[in-house]
Amino acid sequence: MPNSSLLSLLKGKGVPIATSCGLGSCGTDMVLVVGGGDNLSPISNTEARTLAEMEAPANARLACMARLIDGDIELEVPEDSLVPS
Repeated sequence: MPNSSLLSLLKGKGVPIATSCGLGSCGTDMVLVVGGGDNLSPISNTEARTLAEMEAPANARLACMARLIDGDIELEVPEDSLVPS
């Protein structure tokens, strides 16, 4: 679904991803882009600042901020980004 946030796509697939603020400030919904990163929206200043503060890897995105533009993507959701069961 183009122009959907990764957060909504993941939740739609039943992935129990954590989120707190939904504004790109908390960083609880970090995902790692394994493939198809060119199919995502550019990183906003807010998202870049939060990822830098977290010292996140270069392939990290915030699921609430990143939007699927077109095509396929492959993601890894770190354990820390999942809702505790």
